[in-house]
Amino acid sequence: MTLTSLPHDALYRVLCFLSVREIICLRLVCKDLRDLTFHTAIWHDAYKRAKLPRPLGPLDSQSREFLENTLVKSTQVGVKWNKQALTITSKATWFEPEWSALQGDHWEVVAGLWLVIPHISGPDILCYDLERGLRHVVYHADGAQILSFKSATSEAADGGSIMHAIVMESARSSPSFSHKLLSVRFSFDGPLLESSMVIPGDVIGMGMSQLSAGKRLLCMSDHLTGTLNLAVDTHTRVLYRFPPPSSIIDPNFATTCMQETYLKRLIATETHILAMFTPLTIVSQLDEGGNCRAIIQAFALPSGGITTASSPTLQLTHEGHCYLDIERVLLLCDSMTNAVTGQTQIKFLTHCMRLNLTKYFAHRVTLSPPLPGEKLGNISLSTEQLFSVPGYANTMKFTTSFDGHARGICVLHNERDGTEFYGFTIDASSMDKPCSGIVGPGVDIKEVEAKESFPSSLRMTWNVKLAFDGYLGRICYRKRGQAGRNVLAIVDLA
Repeated sequence: MTLTSLPHDALYRVLCFLSVREIICLRLVCKDLRDLTFHTAIWHDAYKRAKLPRPLGPLDSQSREFLENTLVKSTQVGVKWNKQALTITSKATWFEPEWSALQGDHWEVVAGLWLVIPHISGPDILCYDLERGLRHVVYHADGAQILSFKSATSEAADGGSIMHAIVMESARSSPSFSHKLLSVRFSFDGPLLESSMVIPGDVIGMGMSQLSAGKRLLCMSDHLTGTLNLAVDTHTRVLYRFPPPSSIIDPNFATTCMQETYLKRLIATETHILAMFTPLTIVSQLDEGGNCRAIIQAFALPSGGITTASSPTLQLTHEGHCYLDIERVLLLCDSMTNAVTGQTQIKFLTHCMRLNLTKYFAHRVTLSPPLPGEKLGNISLSTEQLFSVPGYANTMKFTTSFDGHARGICVLHNERDGTEFYGFTIDASSMDKPCSGIVGPGVDIKEVEAKESFPSSLRMTWNVKLAFDGYLGRICYRKRGQAGRNVLAIVDLA
């Protein structure tokens, strides 16, 4: 009996044990096996099993070609990502005269494929398809000009990307201004403005510092007043207020929130918003390691549903203490709930720069249901060191998939020595097993650019803003090209 003489059901079971690379190699064996590898069911199973960064899926709306191409591309990028020094595999430049209206670094690249440029002091938000060269106007402020732009991107339910943007506008005919929340969906067909809603001034406050987007919830803090002031359920597009400061484990918290300066870090997820309050002036709360004693709280949508209030209030559901030296907080794995225990786990990534070394940590937050007679559930936090790189890596970019597989870069910017890249991968997919991370050897981007004959006018400087997409292994950054025109350099690494 030969392999091809087996029933198709048995062959499908065999192929379930093959990797993406092995499925592709199977096509070279014979025509019958080649035809079998083009069945959608094969790639649905491979997509489910893959331990790779990838968009949400498999979904009924995703074709076999999409599933296969996504897995093959991510596999190709991952082969060398943290095993050897990164090299440039392809490069391009993007010239656009509309960049002349750009002020500062108010631009974003979504999914490595879409360049978004808001015209500060102008009326439009433009989007460029970096693959097909198409130009879109995704938003036009009729009779007004855009004063500020803050955005965060999350994964859509159909596997695409959604960019949520808070835009402050000023009417041209009056000195008044307003804020709007825009939601733009990106798919193969192009960008689509799904919604535009005005945010009341008493809800949003005076300024914006942090904007965090999870699968469902969106939150923002005000950098002028230091308050948590806005949460949005992106499914229903309902605005929520945060409740007044309160705490059961620290009765003085409400008072000190008014008197002391707190460093607040926000993480929006599918089920909760995590808020970390680190006191900056209470020296007595430093532990033996020199870390501040922070209070961490979790907020959720009201359990009773939406009220008739114009801006309902979030519900404080959990709180606890943690000792963290928080530099930057980024979501690593969204909410995972154990159906038996009712516990919810959320994992995030931070880094700490000490003694000419940058250490990277995965933090696992466990939200437990409240015990009988208690109002709030407990928050426990465990920390796992993943890896470290020499020097001060002041930039970290990564892309994480729906099941906690991440691929990213550590970037060491140094005005004297230039820019150095380290590729890393993280597996945070398990609720029971520790997170793991691997980092590859560093590479000086100047050496890579010189070897690849990269135009000197496009070479990266130490203080440039970066956009990164881990599925493609793509870095984008803005430079001044010839005749003073702005250039978007697109670099694919592997």
